[in-house]
Amino acid sequence: MTIQSQTSNISIRPILYANAVFSGLSGLIFSVASKAISAFLGIDAPIIILAIGLDLIVFAGLLYYFGSRPTISRNFVLFAIIADSIWVLGSILLLLTDWAALSVEGKWAVGILAIIVDIFAALQFFKWQKVD
Repeated sequence: MTIQSQTSNISIRPILYANAVFSGLSGLIFSVASKAISAFLGIDAPIIILAIGLDLIVFAGLLYYFGSRPTISRNFVLFAIIADSIWVLGSILLLLTDWAALSVEGKWAVGILAIIVDIFAALQFFKWQKVD
């Protein structure tokens, strides 16, 4: 007996596409303006910002590719939920610890981005859990 593991393509696809657009634009901005963003955040690590930007571009590509498949795998949606949740958890850790001496503006930016990413994670999770 084979059990198909897929999501309701109609309901999850726009969320994955929106997440892909947001992640891709964020990644592009992080990659192109890594020095300026690093200075804005109050850290002297433009290479880390560049690496995050490139990772976001890859993540956006995965979201778009798997979101455009005729059948969207539940496992992929779970991967997207976990990846977004890790981003949010990392952001919380940055805000609650002195691991990186962020500027006040940087703390606001990290917090706002975490909220947006958390919204994507929650929307994906709600659609994911409704599927058998």
